[in-house]
Amino acid sequence: MEDLSPPTLTSIDGSKLPSRLPLGIGAIILTVVLGVGIAIGGEVGQMAIASLNALPFAVLAVLAYLGGRRFNWAWVATGLWMSLLIGGAAVVALGFGFATVANIGAAPANPAGPPQIAAGGWLRMGLIALGTLAAILASAALLLPQVRRRVARAIPIDPDSFVHTVALVSIVSIGMLCTIPLLVLGQPPLLALVSQMSAGAAAQGRDSAGMLRDQVYSLVWTIPAALLAVGYGTRRRLPEALQRLGLVRPTWRQALAGVAIALLLVGAVQLLSVGISWLWGLMGWPITDDAAFGELLSFAISPVGAVVIGITAGLGEELAVRGALQPRLGILVSNLFFMSLHALQYNWDALLVVFIVGLVCGVVRKRSNTSTSAIVHGVYNFTLIMLSLVTGS
Repeated sequence: MEDLSPPTLTSIDGSKLPSRLPLGIGAIILTVVLGVGIAIGGEVGQMAIASLNALPFAVLAVLAYLGGRRFNWAWVATGLWMSLLIGGAAVVALGFGFATVANIGAAPANPAGPPQIAAGGWLRMGLIALGTLAAILASAALLLPQVRRRVARAIPIDPDSFVHTVALVSIVSIGMLCTIPLLVLGQPPLLALVSQMSAGAAAQGRDSAGMLRDQVYSLVWTIPAALLAVGYGTRRRLPEALQRLGLVRPTWRQALAGVAIALLLVGAVQLLSVGISWLWGLMGWPITDDAAFGELLSFAISPVGAVVIGITAGLGEELAVRGALQPRLGILVSNLFFMSLHALQYNWDALLVVFIVGLVCGVVRKRSNTSTSAIVHGVYNFTLIMLSLVTGS
């Protein structure tokens, strides 16, 4: 009988890695800990819930690495887990889109009755559902070897690698799914829901300090998840994984250059935003609702908030996008994915700015390391929040 088990785990330098047993035991322990944490609730529960932003993707990567190049149980497990993740992203996109169309955020005229759908709402819901299906089918085409070989001419993937295939299909599908509601509705659904809410409703939930802690919790999970995503424990040892992520100690020159680039980027974006606003106004295109976005980000408009967002978003997003994805998907595809993750909260005018900022960070990562691109991203975020705090806009 053919051996369907994955090959012995070896590091990229050919040395043997520990057996899969510690990975399995660790997964079981982590699952129990997270379940207990969620059951306890409070801050412990919030920290456990924050793991859902990163750990599912880390699990997908670990399964894909265990799959190797021969069909085995890990291929089946990876396919099932990837289907669950893509299905979950589809449900989120559909949920946000439908909630926006149904005006869920506003106080209902008849609280006891079902949500009222405005004229044309059912058509837009149908288009969102159709777009969701089209996005899933389009990304599924990447499972075909001949399609991946064509894609490999443009981005640095191995079309025969199971790991690269899983990464490509997942990123393309989730990126497209995040963008569908904006394409159909002409407005980002998350901001639309915020603008629909009354002031009292928008203020409910965790306070500003709690929401900032949630950002920190998310980063705490993102760092080990990023390490697992580049093969730590299954393909690489810790020094190799850190090097693959580009998470190294930057030189003083790199750190100072990162700060300078961030400040120049802030100035350039301010000028660019004026031009974008003029063009969007001239063309009659919808723009991002600044008031709703300000409400969404109000928890972070403080010096402490600027520091927290600068560190958590700067380091977390750079590790995931520029650290883990860019070396395999290239600057363009990874940056399009980065932009798509903001499509629930930004309209196309702001997404263009996000794309440009991501492009700069991508070039910095390629020419230096992820640590330096994180400095650029973090200082950029910090400066924008502080400017918003000082100017009151």
